Amino acid sequence: MDDPFLAALHRFAMAEGGDHFELVRPMALLADALGRVVPAPEQRRTTLPVVDEHLAATLETGVGPAADLARMIAPRTSWAAPYPEYAGEPDMDAMRLGYAYSPVIGAAYDAVSGGAATPAYLSDEVFVGMVLQGPGITYPPHVHKAVEVYWVIAGTADWQKGDEWSTHGPGTAFLHDTGVRHATTTRSEPQLLFFAWVTDPGCAPVIVRL
Repeated sequence: MDDPFLAALHRFAMAEGGDHFELVRPMALLADALGRVVPAPEQRRTTLPVVDEHLAATLETGVGPAADLARMIAPRTSWAAPYPEYAGEPDMDAMRLGYAYSPVIGAAYDAVSGGAATPAYLSDEVFVGMVLQGPGITYPPHVHKAVEVYWVIAGTADWQKGDEWSTHGPGTAFLHDTGVRHATTTRSEPQLLFFAWVTDPGCAPVIVRL
């Protein structure tokens, strides 16, 4: 694998699969798909106020191999707010003001943002990227078909998985299997995350209204 970022991501996936039993299959799927990823045509980079305010600091303080990947790819990324279809709903409007994500590897048309951001690499097998969530922001409970792994790069937040809530900071890895309800609420600091959808990359997340 000649591309430095893809090679580093492949090494990361293999190491994570070796270190965490529950990540063996997800990381094997990611590592295999990386062999078929291709660079995307260069596009104009996009950003958002929450990114301009918090990305540099979270990249600087981030720890671990996921942080190294983020620092490597950040200069080439575009950022967007998700869920344009929920515009006008108060909780989603608040979330969208303080939340951004960057599709690093994915489809040429990013459906989650309505095409507002473009990936650095193309794949129809996996969806890999970063999330930046500002202080005091709730990403409401949601589900999706994709098997998803999150890595916390910077910031401590409260996480819901199923019916359980717990608090986690940098260095934590989360596996959300198909259909598992999950949510995240930040406290007084922003949170930077790296993520990978290793199945069903074109699926649409669904907000769960209880």
